[in-house]
Amino acid sequence: MSKRRWIMALAAVMVSAQALAAGPPSHILVNGTILTMDGNDSVAQALAIEGDKIVAVGSDAEIRGLAGPDTSIIDVGGRTVIPGLNDTHIHAIRGGQTFDVETYWYDSTTLEGALARMKDAAAKRGAGKWVMVAGSWSPAQFSENRAPAVADLDRILPDNPGYVQYLYDYAIVNQKGLRALGFDESGSSMPGIRIEKDAQGRPTGRLFGDIASFSALVARITASAGDEERKSSLADFLKALNARGVTGIVDAAGGGSGAAVYDPLFELWREGKLTVRVSYRVSAQIPGNEAAWYSNATAYLPPHFGDGMLKFLGLGEILVFQANDGTRLAPGFQIPQEASDELYKVAVLAAHRRFPLEIHAYTNDAARQILDVLERVGKTVDLRPLRWCIAHISTGTPETFARMKKLGLCYTVQMGPYYEAPAIALSNGQKVAESTPPVRLAIDAGLPIVGGTDSTRVGEYNTWRAIEYHVTGRAVGGSVQRRVDYAEERGQVLRFYTANAAWLTFDEETRGALEVGKAADLAVLDQPFLTMPADQIHTIKSLLTLVNGRVVWSEAPFGSVR
Repeated sequence: MSKRRWIMALAAVMVSAQALAAGPPSHILVNGTILTMDGNDSVAQALAIEGDKIVAVGSDAEIRGLAGPDTSIIDVGGRTVIPGLNDTHIHAIRGGQTFDVETYWYDSTTLEGALARMKDAAAKRGAGKWVMVAGSWSPAQFSENRAPAVADLDRILPDNPGYVQYLYDYAIVNQKGLRALGFDESGSSMPGIRIEKDAQGRPTGRLFGDIASFSALVARITASAGDEERKSSLADFLKALNARGVTGIVDAAGGGSGAAVYDPLFELWREGKLTVRVSYRVSAQIPGNEAAWYSNATAYLPPHFGDGMLKFLGLGEILVFQANDGTRLAPGFQIPQEASDELYKVAVLAAHRRFPLEIHAYTNDAARQILDVLERVGKTVDLRPLRWCIAHISTGTPETFARMKKLGLCYTVQMGPYYEAPAIALSNGQKVAESTPPVRLAIDAGLPIVGGTDSTRVGEYNTWRAIEYHVTGRAVGGSVQRRVDYAEERGQVLRFYTANAAWLTFDEETRGALEVGKAADLAVLDQPFLTMPADQIHTIKSLLTLVNGRVVWSEAPFGSVR
């Protein structure tokens, strides 16, 4: 094509000024259903990429007309193309470092099938190695409708210590596991862990604890892993996210994740090996006097410090330990006055330093008391530019979301109730369980809403499972069905994980939608998201994932794309 004809074709489509200077694009995608997620929810057939940017979006004919002799033309065969997904609340930095040694029960429909996965893992890992399932499952998903017993683990793991954790409620350990932890000895203990014992005083293999204690226990079980092993596992985890079309995450931090947990992430970043954009928050580490801890820990960190692949995103999600309701589902949580005062100090510090923040509130009671504090801060500081958020609020009310709207807060919602809805029903009644998570109330209040998974202990790392749950409202095993008037539309939910997610990280001008001038972060899906059966959305995979125009995941028929 002559230069003059190329410029004339360029004028017929949306195109960046840089494209005019750069000449023909390096890649074009054609014959697609491209869900741009722009402000008009436009659907296009094709787009052009030059380097790390999208330079044109339009019809097949228009975009093909831009191709030069060296342009790579990728025919996506009518498949759906979306902006890369962004999981805005995930514990990837911590959970990713044990990814390679964990077993996952996400799609197991029978307990025997789930136990068989552990048996297979033991065969691969070898005798004496821990075999671990550390969350994101429910007895309701199994046809047997029961959790494994200690005897089950003893039966399938005669030569390996075994550990199965149910959310942050309890864990089951076989006899070899008890011995490895030293819990079979008289008087043995671990801070925060209650070891159940039988009438003779012998450990039964059932352990009880909370977020902090179970996090410490998993860290103890996996302590033998070396630095390279942890870094390799984290890289594998990020690749697993790429395989589902994820191109960005916000790591929500969490209590107990000390500074050393960030070292493998920082090393991958320095080596240029990150395949997912990572924004990370920092959680308080020492209970009591959290404001002083934050003041010291963030003294040399300006807001949004970092680059396009790694960025500091402020504070979260445990800001003050006593103001955190953990995984409590029942009403009645009370924040002590001293903790409320400390939370005020932390919030004032964050506001003064212009740090974004996200704070955990599982229950409406926690959210209500947190809002009491934030409203005090809001009397003297405009919080809207800071994009502060409250996470979870599984039992939120219209009043809570109205107060959040008035302050200019956002709501980050995850998939916890997918597994927790039966327990929410027991603690709050069936009506509340059928209204969780209360995203519809937040939508009606006009709040910015962004989506996450809360993986890896409470939710699955498969972002499409979270998206499916929002669309169908069907909790694990059909245990609870969300009421019809709380329904969410597919395109609306996809926006939570794309354009809205980019807004949360202050990147709405550079990514989150497939528009001219924005980063070429995208995924070519193997199934048509908008029209496929809703209960199969969790099976979606990406056949081609790009970050900054670079291939980070590909499989047939796009395995040769470079």
